[in-house]
Amino acid sequence: MDLESRMRLERDATAVEELLASTGGRLEHRPDDPDGLYWAVIQPSDISRSPFVVRLLWTVYPQRPPSLLFATAVGGPTNSPTAWPVAAGYRAPNDVCKPFTAEGQGLHPEWAAGPHAWRSVGNPFLFVVDTVQGDIDRVGGERVA
Repeated sequence: MDLESRMRLERDATAVEELLASTGGRLEHRPDDPDGLYWAVIQPSDISRSPFVVRLLWTVYPQRPPSLLFATAVGGPTNSPTAWPVAAGYRAPNDVCKPFTAEGQGLHPEWAAGPHAWRSVGNPFLFVVDTVQGDIDRVGGERVA
């Protein structure tokens, strides 16, 4: 990740930290994590449900969407269906096929233009995490397995 991307990402991470803290979650970037790798711990609105751990890997920020996978824990594997929500487009344990992910954009080249095109304005990091929080809350925090 280039220096400019890293600086912009770190700047925008502050708002993400505030959002997650307001809902009982947190944002982590461990000292050994590569630049661009963050772990968002998202607490569903149904607080009886356990939190989800989202692995976000940005390559160029804010020009490209992140790779987005669900992990069993911060730093944990992303191949367990038990880590994934049952939300539409979240295809455990492989990918999230949505316009705000690198995987979705890669699978659907037609999304490069029009209403599904990636938008790099504002705070894309906050947009992605807020969207995932909403998707998790819409399914009541239910997991695939």
